[in-house]
Amino acid sequence: MPLRFIFVDFDSYFASCEQQLRPELRGQPVGVVPMMAETTCCLAASYEAKAFGVRTGTGVREARTLCPGIRFVVAEHKPYVEIHNKLKSAVEELCIPDIHIKSIDEFYAELPPNWRNEQAALRLADNIRRVVREVAGEYIGCTIGFGPNIFLAKLGSGMNKPRGLNLIRERDLPQALHGLDLTDIYGVGWRMQRRLRARGIYTVAQLCEASREKLRAIWGGVEGERMYAELRGEIVERGETTRRQVTHSHVLPPRIRNRDDAFAVCHRLTQKAAMRLRHLDYYAARYHVGLRLLDGTRWGAETTFYHTQRTPVFLESLRRLWKGLPRDAEPMQVYMALGELVPANLHTPSLFSGGWDVRGEAIEKAMDTINRKMGPRTVYYGGAHDGMDEAPMRIAFTHIPDLEVERD
Repeated sequence: MPLRFIFVDFDSYFASCEQQLRPELRGQPVGVVPMMAETTCCLAASYEAKAFGVRTGTGVREARTLCPGIRFVVAEHKPYVEIHNKLKSAVEELCIPDIHIKSIDEFYAELPPNWRNEQAALRLADNIRRVVREVAGEYIGCTIGFGPNIFLAKLGSGMNKPRGLNLIRERDLPQALHGLDLTDIYGVGWRMQRRLRARGIYTVAQLCEASREKLRAIWGGVEGERMYAELRGEIVERGETTRRQVTHSHVLPPRIRNRDDAFAVCHRLTQKAAMRLRHLDYYAARYHVGLRLLDGTRWGAETTFYHTQRTPVFLESLRRLWKGLPRDAEPMQVYMALGELVPANLHTPSLFSGGWDVRGEAIEKAMDTINRKMGPRTVYYGGAHDGMDEAPMRIAFTHIPDLEVERD
């Protein structure tokens, strides 16, 4: 099997961006956090911090203990997206066309037939690294993996970090994977690791030796067969994923952990989600709101309605559901979701709206246009006023913000 795919993973992306943008952080252990609070955790850690055991998800207090000299910085998501967009454009123009974005710090591409050899792969890797350095700066590095399928190329991009280069060839399988931990394998989280161990599989070598039938039984279906095939370099066709919901969440700083301020933040999140929904050209039929409370418990409620893009429908749902929140609740994090989505080309307008939906959508699209041109806080519904300084733009694993729509 040739080296058919390349997978590029940018090393400690958020922390590397901060070190590139802020020279005083270079060479320093850095933790990128969502807010300056002892109760939060690291979104990313520089390699200087990782040397002390600080990882993504490490709490601030624990990080201070592990690495007393660590410097915390609040994430600035807009420049991370701007750098991502520049890199995407440059790599597609100067290195390889038609790259597929997996997340803010990952992309892959299928190699042209005449590039599927070791010499061409090494030239491409060198070219990508040169372009990254010229476009983004020397402190933003990447690890590159090549393989006969996307799965193995991705595994290669996670090995020998930072700034590694790994070619996983058919002749090297499965020995090339034996040094990995089970949880290094894409698709094996801690729950699946527990299931594998219950069936006598403790190492990647044992995973590679397991039969197709055994993996199907452990995974409980076709995903086990896909794992068997992908570990052997086979290309597994997967159906396109469909968008299921549009979500936003925000951890509340201590000063606004009360019912009224939490409501204002939810109001703002709902308006942001509605604008994204229209930009994506979907309609929603379910609204969910949820809270994580200071005592460790959770509260949530949801309602359904006829498919719509209208912000007032979502805000009215929030208002009614919020009445069910216990009066003594102390919210720590708020969450909302628009669900049961259908794309606009499959949406049938309600026969009973009397045209109000159409006119209302026109008004809200006009508001969206104003906010794109003048700034996202130019026109908004007043219930969010006290929460407008909260819930800035965030980057999720599967969602890279469109700066035209979501800039703050």
